[in-house]
Amino acid sequence: MKQYFLGIDIGGTNIKSGIIDAKGDIKEEKIDKTIKDSKENFYNNLNKIIEIYQSKYNIERIGIGFPALIDYDSGKILKAPNLRIIDNSKYDKYLNDKIEFHFDNDANFAAFGEYSLLGDKKEKINSLLFITLGSGLGTGLIIKGDIYHGASNFIEGGHIIVNPEGNRCACGSYGCIESEVSSTALKRYYKEITGKEVSDPIEIYEKGMSGEDAALKTFDNFGYFLGLALASYNNLLNPNMIIIGGGLSNFSNLFLDKAIEILSERSYIYKYFKPEIRLSKLMNRAGFLGAAFYVRDKYDKR
Repeated sequence: MKQYFLGIDIGGTNIKSGIIDAKGDIKEEKIDKTIKDSKENFYNNLNKIIEIYQSKYNIERIGIGFPALIDYDSGKILKAPNLRIIDNSKYDKYLNDKIEFHFDNDANFAAFGEYSLLGDKKEKINSLLFITLGSGLGTGLIIKGDIYHGASNFIEGGHIIVNPEGNRCACGSYGCIESEVSSTALKRYYKEITGKEVSDPIEIYEKGMSGEDAALKTFDNFGYFLGLALASYNNLLNPNMIIIGGGLSNFSNLFLDKAIEILSERSYIYKYFKPEIRLSKLMNRAGFLGAAFYVRDKYDKR
């Protein structure tokens, strides 16, 4: 019987999911709204998504990426800054235990998704850093072909502090890169400059593309703080490759040059070794495809 692998990428707004076969071909994918009114309804909705796929495919394993700190030993979501209803929830209590699941941070899976596309180039990649830009900022790190989890599975590059006197972050600290490089930060910068509120970052992007000074300054601020983060990541990790994804990467023509300029100025090692920096190829598919690839390729090796 043909085997299939399901990948699920949970976000604060949407849940993206898709099925691959053993060859890695996508058989089906979809986007559902994230239910956020209660913990029970969130998990009931997640189960419904899984059950629909199960009714059509012989699913071998499922990978689920949460935007959260996860305690794998206890099967518990400790904290999801942008999806607080699932804080302190035991996911294995809510999900069907008749199928094998693997859970991880969503950015970790996205990093593995991008790594999986490198083909023969994988042999030359000792380390790859993936950065996802959206309502928050996530990072995933691949070292020697596998996700690096640290001592306790808590790798949170979005919470490196780049502005000590900056705004409060959803994690509770101040001036984290996530609080300075996110959709919320873009809207805040624009309001600070113009006094006007916008509901969607794409409005600022469109104004920037039309040449509006305030919008261009907004993206300049965004690029500045991203550049500071890149400098820290580069000095600490010395990666071969940095890939930038997430919804806000669609606006990269207005901030990436600034970020790389700051990286080159602030990173001690940049002048000696320059990582390849590029945009995601999978874009909003990276999370669910990475989860599916991971449970296909790595599950039995953990």
